[in-house]
Amino acid sequence: MEIHWKSFGKNPVRRIHLEYAVQLQVRMALIKEAEHLMDYLSLIIVEVCADKGTVTINKDTPEPLYSMLQRNFDPSHSFAKGHSMIKNTALEDFFRPLEAVST
Repeated sequence: MEIHWKSFGKNPVRRIHLEYAVQLQVRMALIKEAEHLMDYLSLIIVEVCADKGTVTINKDTPEPLYSMLQRNFDPSHSFAKGHSMIKNTALEDFFRPLEAVST
């Protein structure tokens, strides 16, 4: 799987967590929809914009992988949140606003 970063965000540790969460989301979607296609994971291209909070499947990803994965991301091209989507708390945590830490 390739991840194309449109923006990295400001926190490198959060970027690592986001990369893990995106990989997990894709793998979970493939296992749910068509586990036999896991051998083709290297053909999947995901685009991430950490600043905007968007994760999309690149159109260069071949069918049927593209269609299967696109169903697991909402139409606004953001990370999965809907009831038909796979719950991925790592991905949700990345995009949840950070709370101010009291000193």
